[in-house]
Amino acid sequence: MSAGRTLRLIGYVTWFNVRMLLVSEFFVLLTFISPLIFATLAFFLFRLGHGGSGQTLLYAALGSGMMGVWSTTLFGCGGAIAWQRWEGTLELLVNAPTRYDFILAGQTFGAVIFGFYGIVTTIVWGMVLFGMPLQATFPLVLPLSLFAAVISLGALGMLIATLFVLYRHANALGNLLEYPIWLVAGLLVPLTRLPDWIQPVSWVLAPTWGMEAIRGATLGDAPPWLAIGMCVVLAGAYYVLARVVLVYVLDKARRDASLALR
Repeated sequence: MSAGRTLRLIGYVTWFNVRMLLVSEFFVLLTFISPLIFATLAFFLFRLGHGGSGQTLLYAALGSGMMGVWSTTLFGCGGAIAWQRWEGTLELLVNAPTRYDFILAGQTFGAVIFGFYGIVTTIVWGMVLFGMPLQATFPLVLPLSLFAAVISLGALGMLIATLFVLYRHANALGNLLEYPIWLVAGLLVPLTRLPDWIQPVSWVLAPTWGMEAIRGATLGDAPPWLAIGMCVVLAGAYYVLARVVLVYVLDKARRDASLALR
């Protein structure tokens, strides 16, 4: 398949998955409502502790929005595969001439892009109700930071989604990974406040660098080139690892005849 057809396929699957998530009450709650609740609590707490400056409120809004992005990535990737399994289309997609990792990439990017709508909602919420100023120290770098965050989170979601292909109840993994990553990635609590042994773990997580890239472009003193570069590096590493794992799990699922099991 040519590069152009591959990009069109990924783009179509991405847009289709965004539309699927948009009509799901669960994902609307997860992406739009939950971040607003966390952001409201964070706004009051940050105001109480730091005086509620504009930068502090924006810091909290971005962190709360990224929490929604991570939750949508986790459950969106697994949810799409679970729906295919229940509808009996997973076997058809896996055995289609088109490589399944391209389809899986579109599903994960769709979940991530849908999740980023929550960041916009959270920022608007803070501006309207709390008087949070909308600012960006490096406005020209901000789109690049957002793109790098989407790519890295999508690749990580693709790696996690490979487990949902093999195991019927692997969606329980999402519940296990949701809250710890919120803390380890420093989405609301700065990493400097956490124990030293946690920080190396955060360095290999896409949400950490994605959040650093976005916050650096909006609140930083210098362009976040390191964070953007780490997003790109991690995205490449995640994709290669996801591709290797996917080949293994699909082969095992075919041998065990477990792909279509509910």
